[in-house]
Amino acid sequence: MLYQKLLIGSHPYFVSVCMASAFELHRHPEIELSYCREGTYDIICETKRYSLTAGDFAIVGPMTAHEFPQSNASGQRMTIELGYAFLGEYFETFAAQNANCHLYKKSKLQHTASYKRIIALLEETAALHLSKSNFCELSIKGNLYKISHLLLQVLHHSRSIDMQSKKLNDIKRIDQSLEIIYNHYYEPLSIETISAACGYSKSNFCKIFKDITGETFHHTLNRHRVEIACILLRESVDPIEKIAQETGFADAKSFCRVFKKLMGKSAGEYRKSLKGKQLQIGASS
Repeated sequence: MLYQKLLIGSHPYFVSVCMASAFELHRHPEIELSYCREGTYDIICETKRYSLTAGDFAIVGPMTAHEFPQSNASGQRMTIELGYAFLGEYFETFAAQNANCHLYKKSKLQHTASYKRIIALLEETAALHLSKSNFCELSIKGNLYKISHLLLQVLHHSRSIDMQSKKLNDIKRIDQSLEIIYNHYYEPLSIETISAACGYSKSNFCKIFKDITGETFHHTLNRHRVEIACILLRESVDPIEKIAQETGFADAKSFCRVFKKLMGKSAGEYRKSLKGKQLQIGASS
């Protein structure tokens, strides 16, 4: 699973307009709006599949695992990601949503004023993004605030501010723990160390981490370490013992056990399979 880092700095938002191709399973701290401009495509959020056709849009909650499968993908997709650095205190209302994904169908909403306004702003933003004209980011940023305002009106619910603030705080702290994993995977990381760094007790951290990410801390850490190990196995000739050390495992034995559990084959078998593919490519060229 791909983890995308928090959007901060001078561009605390993301806008993309592209063909509705596949995109691997991933998660990020931002709210994502996926708008189907043309054709059809599916989005899977936490194993539940949603089908979008032209004029539909979906809102994916922060830290929700989601992907765009290859099947039933055609047309054009617009993606907008908005984080706390962009929305400020209003991010809390989005973060406190009950569901991981909200799907809004054109067939049900096309006669409402709010839907028409949202779609008009989305289309204008898409055109500005594609134009790459001077100072277009100013207009895009203004439109994103207007879209956010309309969505907040649609999404508003009765949850208390205290609950909203708590969930937002948890998301920010778990994002901090993921940053530590992704930047210091090669170090000996323990739950005790990470939970303390994020201001949680060990038991509370484990529960909140799994609630937000859908995985245990150890599974996330081991999965990322194995992902790095796969890159090293593919791009270097280092012995497995060295790769185990470079990816933060205590020893080669534990590395091999975890690698086989996650990949379904040993590290040696994985490296051999890559060489086999390279030979096939060379023979066909």
